[in-house]
Amino acid sequence: MQQDRKEKASTIVNNPQAYKICLICGSIVDSMTPVCPDCGAYRFNDDPDDVMNQALTLASEPEKTISRFDLDADE
Repeated sequence: MQQDRKEKASTIVNNPQAYKICLICGSIVDSMTPVCPDCGAYRFNDDPDDVMNQALTLASEPEKTISRFDLDADE
């Protein structure tokens, strides 16, 4: 799992202009994504340096993503 995260980070670092960071949950998404699939937010940071730093940070930490489905009380 950790290797997969490092591979994804490498892809993002090699082309940071194709991605952006959700300002609510910190997920990295494709630059064409209008709404964060993890939390439903629509505010993003598309600065390439910030995207690269976030990708490297996420790759070095254990996965801790919580999606909106995890928080849905109706399920």
